[in-house]
Amino acid sequence: MNRPISIFTALVVAVLPACTPVASSYRGQLSQPEEARIDISTEPIASFDTKSRATLFQYLAGNFRWEVRQEHGLLFAVRREQHDGEYRTSLNGFYRDQNSDDWRQTRVLIAFEEPHGFGHDHNNITRTPPGSDDVVMIIEGPHSGAPGNSSYLIIEGDRIYLEIYDQAPEVTRQFTQKAVAEVFAELTDVLKHQDEISTTGVMPIETYYPSKPPNAPYFNVSNASQPGTYVLDAAVNPTTPGYVYVRVYNTKTGQRFSEQPLWSRHIGWSDFGQTLFSYHEFVGMSSSEDWGDEYEARFELWYQSEQGNEFKMAETTRIVNRWERIY
Repeated sequence: MNRPISIFTALVVAVLPACTPVASSYRGQLSQPEEARIDISTEPIASFDTKSRATLFQYLAGNFRWEVRQEHGLLFAVRREQHDGEYRTSLNGFYRDQNSDDWRQTRVLIAFEEPHGFGHDHNNITRTPPGSDDVVMIIEGPHSGAPGNSSYLIIEGDRIYLEIYDQAPEVTRQFTQKAVAEVFAELTDVLKHQDEISTTGVMPIETYYPSKPPNAPYFNVSNASQPGTYVLDAAVNPTTPGYVYVRVYNTKTGQRFSEQPLWSRHIGWSDFGQTLFSYHEFVGMSSSEDWGDEYEARFELWYQSEQGNEFKMAETTRIVNRWERIY
């Protein structure tokens, strides 16, 4: 997998008048109200260099609270949020608060090399360099598709960016300030424990992890809620940076469904393979024909290192419905 190209991005703090009207119906009115001030003066992003950025990536890849993704060559990690007692992957990393009658939607991510961003920048993104003690957020008012007051913050370091989307009924940025404090504390501890993370792949502070690490390798494929959908769960112990992916074969014919890696995901690694890291995917193998047409399939879990070396880590077989496409 190719790494994104390093690009230096100039740091700019956007300044708007108190109220800037926007004509398009799909965009809200922009303003910088006094109530939208936040404090990011104690942030640690400026302390990350090439080595510590690599350590941070290793930590994020090995912590199930974070999900490392790659889009258009850009690597970034989305923070998973808890729903119904579980930390779940969400579409595009956005989470809506299901326990509130108000429309609240959020996203927290850390991008590497260059910002991930938020669609087209129509002057609705607040950009700030590290260490700003008083930042007035740009607020986009309610509009079609976004009933709340929304904001997008990018704290720009040297090839590392903390990005927070916050949509809420109120103008004050309560979630943004809370998320900034939480991630700053986490990043500060990553810097403190670089040696341990580089060796074992994990930080010696259990509170940052949603669950205890697995104590034995495994690979399971179980039924999900609907026919033709499955949950892939595994615990593996790679010793080099890279990503996990799946190959699926018809055991009777030997046919491989796709020559391309399926359901690939960056996970953690340790120097000596002493740490197990979780892999979890919800997948669909659907057909427009009779669901009663079943056969045995072999699921193989593979690992590809950054150097391109591949090796099989586990396999399992099970009966699946006949499938024509995959998602």
